[in-house]
Amino acid sequence: MFKIKKYRKELSDPVQLVESVEQAARQARENIRWLVAGVAAAVLVGAAVGGFLWMRQQDDYAAANLFYEATQHASEPSQAGAPPAPRRPEDMQKAIETFRKILADFPNSSVAPQAAYLLGNVLSERKDWDGAIKAYQDFLARYGANRPLVPLVYQRMAYAQLAQGKLDEAEKTFNAIVQMPSAPNKDHALYELGKINELLNRPEGALASYQQIVKDHPSSPFATEASVRIKTLDARKAVAPAAHSPSPTPPPPQK
Repeated sequence: MFKIKKYRKELSDPVQLVESVEQAARQARENIRWLVAGVAAAVLVGAAVGGFLWMRQQDDYAAANLFYEATQHASEPSQAGAPPAPRRPEDMQKAIETFRKILADFPNSSVAPQAAYLLGNVLSERKDWDGAIKAYQDFLARYGANRPLVPLVYQRMAYAQLAQGKLDEAEKTFNAIVQMPSAPNKDHALYELGKINELLNRPEGALASYQQIVKDHPSSPFATEASVRIKTLDARKAVAPAAHSPSPTPPPPQK
C-alpha cells in the first residue's frame, strides 16, 4: 500500500496572514512588557537593598561618633603614674545621656551593645543601683546573644545587687555565670559565691565553691585565695566539735 503524503497547508489567505502577524506582534509586545517589569522590579529591589545598607552604614557612623563622645565623658584622663582622677558629676551625666541616645536612636548599630553595658557601669559608679540593674537587664533583653559581654553584664549586675544587700539575688546572678560553658569570669563568680556562702553561714557551700576553683581553675589568680579560704574553713570545722564537746564531769567532793 502506498501512503498518501500530506502537505502542510500554506497560509495563502491575506486576511489570515495579517492576523498571524498581528498575533505575533501582540505576543512580542507582551513579552517585552514582562521583561521591562522584571528589570524594573530587580532595579527597585537592588535600590532598596542598597539604600538599606547605606542607611545602616550612616547609622553606624553616627552611633560611633556618639559612642566616642560618651566614652570621653565617662573616662577622666590622669597624669602618668597618678591614680585616675574622679569623674565630675556633669561628665558622668553627659555620658549617661549620650549612651541612652545611642540606644534610643541607633539600637541596631554595632556599638549599641557596648553602649548598653557601659551605661550600666556609669550608673553603678554613681551608685544608682536600681538604674544600673535595669540597664543590665535591658542589655540582656536586647543583646543577650552577645556572648563576649553577657558574662560581664551578669557580674556587674551581681555587684549592684550586693551593694543593695540582696545576697540571694546576687547568688542567683553569679550562679548564672557559673552555668555558662565559656564564661571567662567563671572563677571570679565561684569566688564570690564562696564569700556569699560564708556570709550566709553556709561553710559547706563555701568550701564547694572554693574547691571548684582550685580544681577547675588552678592557674586563676583566685585559686591562691581560694586555697587559703579552704584551710581556714577546714580549721574552723576541726575546732567546732571540740568547742561543742561536753565538759568533763567534776569529781565528787571528798568527805
